[in-house]
Amino acid sequence: MTMLELCMECRNFHKPDILPGEYTISGGALAPIPSIPDGAWVRIVGSLYNDGCYQFPGSGLADETFDGAVWLMHVSPDFVALLNDINEWEAESKQAIADATAEVLSGPYSSESFAGYTYTRKTSIGDIPTTWKDPRLGFSDRLNVWRKI
Repeated sequence: MTMLELCMECRNFHKPDILPGEYTISGGALAPIPSIPDGAWVRIVGSLYNDGCYQFPGSGLADETFDGAVWLMHVSPDFVALLNDINEWEAESKQAIADATAEVLSGPYSSESFAGYTYTRKTSIGDIPTTWKDPRLGFSDRLNVWRKI
């Protein structure tokens, strides 16, 4: 799970200060922007190769110059902790799910139909949830604090 995916899930980019302009990514990092402190979360928009959310100045980005925007996101430490907890759970659960049953190899759906195309996603294999959105895990409740409609 990335910061971008989590922000999209809750439809909240944390009151961003949107800074449009021409930006350069060189040496895998965004060039210094005086109004953004190192370590702050930013969203890059309008880039050919690097759209997404990163901790400023980023690392491992593809070098380019682009006209777009950098959003300074005001992300709370609790939101970052939730992201880290989800990622930790996902890493641990992959092996547990694989060990629990080979059913996971059959795909993410428990049923499908093709007349009007409907499907049902698997929500668990036995007692093991297959997604962090399972209410028994509590991640959704923690995310609801930041969810926007």
